Amino acid sequence: MNIRCARPEDLLNMQHCNLLCLPENYQMKYYFYHALSWPQLSYVAEDDGGKVVGYVLAKMEEDPDDAPHGHITSLAVRRTHRRLGLAQKLMDQVLYH
Repeated sequence: MNIRCARPEDLLNMQHCNLLCLPENYQMKYYFYHALSWPQLSYVAEDDGGKVVGYVLAKMEEDPDDAPHGHITSLAVRRTHRRLGLAQKLMDQVLYH
């Protein structure tokens, strides 16, 4: 397994993972918005063959009346790769890198 920053070419696979895993789905423009606005806060988990099996989308909230804080928009791991700690590894990337 490999955890890395998401790249533009990953966005379709991230959306597909979302469609398989979660009831709330996003249009492709939302993934592009995240990738362009906070490229350092979107990560994918790849299997050994390079297939995207999970992702996290995060962003920074910057309210002038409040301290800056992060927000996890979406986190998903395909059913076939759950219970391997991938969600925690994705969260760790967002929080500590």
